[in-house]
Amino acid sequence: MNIKQIIEQRLQQIEPTATLSISEKADFQCNTAFALAKQRQQNPAVIAAQLAEQWNQQASDLATVTTIGGFINFTINNQQLQAVADFVMQNQRLPLPTQKPRTVFFDYGGANTAKELHIGHLRSPIIGEALKRVFQAFGHKTIAGTYLGDWGLQNGLVIASLIEQGIDCDQVTLQMLGEIYPAASKRKNSDPEFYERAATVTAKLQNLEEPYYGMWQKLRALSVKQVQKNYEKLNCTFDLYDGESSYQANVNTVLQILENKGLLEKSQGALIVNVATPEDQKPMPPVIVKKQNGGDLYATSDISAIYTRMQKYQPDQFVYITDARQNLHFEQIFRVARLGGLVPESTTLTHIGYGTINGKDGKPFKTRDGGTIKLEDILDTVAGATTEFAVGLSAIKFADLINQVHKDYVFDLQKCISFEGKTGPYILYTIVRINAIFNKVGAFKCNFTNLSKFMTPAIRNVIISIIKLAEAYNVAMNTLSLNAITEAIYNLANSFTTFYAEQNIIHETDAAKKELYLSVAQLTKTALEIGLHTLAIDTVEKM
Repeated sequence: MNIKQIIEQRLQQIEPTATLSISEKADFQCNTAFALAKQRQQNPAVIAAQLAEQWNQQASDLATVTTIGGFINFTINNQQLQAVADFVMQNQRLPLPTQKPRTVFFDYGGANTAKELHIGHLRSPIIGEALKRVFQAFGHKTIAGTYLGDWGLQNGLVIASLIEQGIDCDQVTLQMLGEIYPAASKRKNSDPEFYERAATVTAKLQNLEEPYYGMWQKLRALSVKQVQKNYEKLNCTFDLYDGESSYQANVNTVLQILENKGLLEKSQGALIVNVATPEDQKPMPPVIVKKQNGGDLYATSDISAIYTRMQKYQPDQFVYITDARQNLHFEQIFRVARLGGLVPESTTLTHIGYGTINGKDGKPFKTRDGGTIKLEDILDTVAGATTEFAVGLSAIKFADLINQVHKDYVFDLQKCISFEGKTGPYILYTIVRINAIFNKVGAFKCNFTNLSKFMTPAIRNVIISIIKLAEAYNVAMNTLSLNAITEAIYNLANSFTTFYAEQNIIHETDAAKKELYLSVAQLTKTALEIGLHTLAIDTVEKM
């Protein structure tokens, strides 16, 4: 257990309803006296004082408490702080609360083949990779798949264009795809005949007809190679590079299951599943699982994917990370999965819808001429504005993750590459500064034996910041957002900056003090590296 769990359990022996929360006023705070005051019709300050007195009599070995009105403030004792420091250094991990291990399937990334990745594809892999690593930190088994959009109309549009222009698939490059698809996508809105031709090609492709299927295989391989390259740049690791096409083999099986359950209905030649309930506050459209021309839809493939993954991996939870505009889509397919019994009731189905990346004008980030910015271009631009790619990537990721996941945010290049404030480069610079100290002093033994003897408010604040970083992981698990962790990482770096300003570590003449100060620096570096690894941000030795 971590220190928060230990204190909370001891507190609940005094008052079973008591819980702890993070506070800027103390190490931890308990507000239970206010709820008890309402029940007992008493003054919360009186109840808080009574609980504090009992705590100090029974559990002062863990922390001392004081009260301000109805608030009970906990100050962790030095011996517990030393235990936390020793734990982090000995185990090279944070003291996280224990959880029952589960198997969690993460679906993020979600690029489309036949298209180049753009800035709209940035958030899903960044958020998904970090959340996956949070779950791993708690000991959960994770399976990560990037579900490629490789079976839809965009393939028919590109193939129809290639055939029309007489272009051999073997001659197609990524740059050509970047030009062919946007033109075809725009054309389908003004050329009904072309749209119908592309839709027919898509249906034939989905029935594995040649030459369409062979052309698709070549285009998919070309796209996947580029997708992998960009995801590797982002430090994203996937167990599966699958996609809609990977689950076509089970589409008919799933449709038969839905048919046997009496869920399939015909509507204007298409097959649908009604998923609306009397409790719905808004209209809930039916899910089309088979088009009139026999083609499958995104929903069909997604439902088949849930079924197949359930059969193969039996996860306790599915977590999908996509643009918030897909909220309705996932609500629909989750309902079909439940109605059809494709997943057991014990399996959690979770969709995380993230906000958009906007420019300073508050609108979705675009090029100067209004076009969509390529993902590769934005990575190169930020990397070019910093000393090296790892620093630029830290800027992009930290700027994204410090926001609540469901909210839109403004991408400000100058702000995110700054070495001041809540930025990735500032965190990396803190580690570089610590490395510079170690390079000057040479080898030393990390030892916290003299922590109580030489404790200062700045040292204490560093260790408390590490404890609160561990608690931020718990918040991230509960909210499925990374902003608490990024804030806690920044607060830890800031705490070290204060400590560094107060103590002349390199020129300290007292050997025992110097050893402790260096140990605090090593502890900070270790905790920061753990936190950054969770966010899939690499550190650098120097800048």
